[in-house]
Amino acid sequence: MTTSPQAQEQAAHQLSQAINRRMSKPIQQMQDMLADAKKVGVIAHVHPDADAIGAASAMVMALLQRGISAVASYGESDLPAKSLLTIPGWERFVEYTDLDEDIDTWVTVDCASPGRLGALEDRVMASDRVVNVDHHATNTRFGSVNMIDELAESSTMVLLDFFGVWGIKLTTPMAHALYAGLLTDTASFQFGRSRMHTAAARLLDKGLDPRTIGAQLLEEHPFAYLPFLGKVLSTATLVPEWGDGAGLIHVVIAHDQTAEVGHDEIESVVDIVRTTNAADVCAVLKEYEPGQWAVSLRSRELVDVSQVALEIGGGGHERAAGLTRECSKDELLQAILDTSDVAAQARRGTSEA
Repeated sequence: MTTSPQAQEQAAHQLSQAINRRMSKPIQQMQDMLADAKKVGVIAHVHPDADAIGAASAMVMALLQRGISAVASYGESDLPAKSLLTIPGWERFVEYTDLDEDIDTWVTVDCASPGRLGALEDRVMASDRVVNVDHHATNTRFGSVNMIDELAESSTMVLLDFFGVWGIKLTTPMAHALYAGLLTDTASFQFGRSRMHTAAARLLDKGLDPRTIGAQLLEEHPFAYLPFLGKVLSTATLVPEWGDGAGLIHVVIAHDQTAEVGHDEIESVVDIVRTTNAADVCAVLKEYEPGQWAVSLRSRELVDVSQVALEIGGGGHERAAGLTRECSKDELLQAILDTSDVAAQARRGTSEA
């Protein structure tokens, strides 16, 4: 059974009204701050994913539509995963060192804390005009305006709701950017409320090809990916007693292995490891630079991994979280193993909810 575009629009309108009532204060504050902005820097988090790139790209497009000068960036020099370069609006990104000095307003997207701004943290946090757009429950509310919707499935969903109030006309490139964030942050619509499907339908109706977008973001890897997986998955270790029996599987990607494939391939490993039913939680440790680690945490259904990540300096969502740390592999592994009691408490809290 399919619904007509008119019915979809009506359902979306009713949902938007409910969201607008709940988010009315930050929505108005964001509109007020942008009303007198002359030049806006839209900043994604370091090691950007599709939600960060998509949200930043869509925000720049919306600002330009309103006649406001805007540019996007993130606080590191490394290029993102090649798949993310397929998201419309990437051409609006500039090297963070090339951001104009006369930027008077900042919009951060998908950044749960100032530390996620990387090399731009000091510059952004020195401003009293920072709009913080995010959907992480662990967000530290560091903005002058905090547009935080913890019920949203992605940061692009937060912007989709805001654009409706702000009077933005959704174009095909803008819809593509927003859809990219929604698709990936919901693990291809596995996690989220029914509203994500309504939103996806609205975006797809702008002329998007979901098969092409999905393949570009999730399914295209070089042959070198296969032997890389063999090496990495051979490090898989099961800790069944962790988290009061919830169980943990950890996998290590050493620095020399990160040079064998691209960022897409490295980041996709966690989605393979999480498929095993031997443990509720998996952790993939990625050494992007010697002694500099990024950790991806995923939960199947029991443990709130955002609480595990918070305990060791990270953050995220109930089913997907992460952290970065500069230390040795053994120190990092021990820190993760030491969160067993936190995981047990998070498990009980989830079970009782």
